[in-house]
Amino acid sequence: MPLDHLLLLANDIEAFAAAVAAGPPDAPIAGCAGWTLLDLGEHLGGVHRWAHAAIVTSAMPQLDPASDPAPRESQALGAWVRDGGARLLDALRALDPDQPTWHPFPVEPKLAGLWGRRQAQEASVHRWDAEQAIGLEPIIEAAFAHDGIDEYWNVMLPRRLGRERFTLPMSAFGVATSDTDGRWVVDGSTGSVVLGHEDVEPIATLQGSASDVLLALWGRPIADGALTLAGDPSVSNAWLRMGGD
Repeated sequence: MPLDHLLLLANDIEAFAAAVAAGPPDAPIAGCAGWTLLDLGEHLGGVHRWAHAAIVTSAMPQLDPASDPAPRESQALGAWVRDGGARLLDALRALDPDQPTWHPFPVEPKLAGLWGRRQAQEASVHRWDAEQAIGLEPIIEAAFAHDGIDEYWNVMLPRRLGRERFTLPMSAFGVATSDTDGRWVVDGSTGSVVLGHEDVEPIATLQGSASDVLLALWGRPIADGALTLAGDPSVSNAWLRMGGD
């Protein structure tokens, strides 16, 4: 059954806003070095406003952050996140997924249907961040995490390579999930992200639950023993350094 990205996004916006409002505001975010919970709330609420502007204009957003600043008090920040999230969801629900649009993801067709998946995946990892920061034990459901791994390779990593001037590892890396039977082999030997070459033998592999694999790709802390790494550890480390937020 296809994932309902907008329902997943709505649920994660609410859970994220609740975590931000609960505080403590200075709780550190393990996967975002130097950030506090308030910083994370400002970030995701800003992403929602940026994506909303891109969706309704089909153009690169030109936003003035001073026109809608993020509050620096926990309860008010939670309400600010909910407000921006609600407007984003309204725009996404009104979209024709096949209509042309602007977006910054270099290898994907310029169609509006990308936005729902991208925003759902963005919110899922940051909801995990926020709940982990306040002492909860968050999870990302297996099918949603599987989708997130695929979206990471196809949508976000090519975007990060262009935006942040990363150098792609010149090697093949394999990822497999133990609870969804997912398998990806990514090859960087051409200088771009190439997926799906079954004849390419990975030099290193990573295996675990879909949630743990997704979080590892995004540079989040994983419980000891949750992942199995095989092959050349320098290759695994090079690919895993591509993540983080």
